[in-house]
Amino acid sequence: MAELHAPGEIVKTSGIYRVVREGGNGNNFEVTCVEGEHFPPTRSGKGAQYELLHAATHSHKHSELGSGD
Repeated sequence: MAELHAPGEIVKTSGIYRVVREGGNGNNFEVTCVEGEHFPPTRSGKGAQYELLHAATHSHKHSELGSGD
């Protein structure tokens, strides 16, 4: 089973996350979450969790990309 994260937890891996709502009513959606930020609360309140679908490296942390400085 995939690792799920609760709203308010600190994001450890940047990427695309599926917001999974309690009860599995099919109203799931995808969002981008950034390492070091908090998973945001949802309007529906309790019962939502985040599941990582695709990890991504920030451009400023990637060894093949310059910082532009």
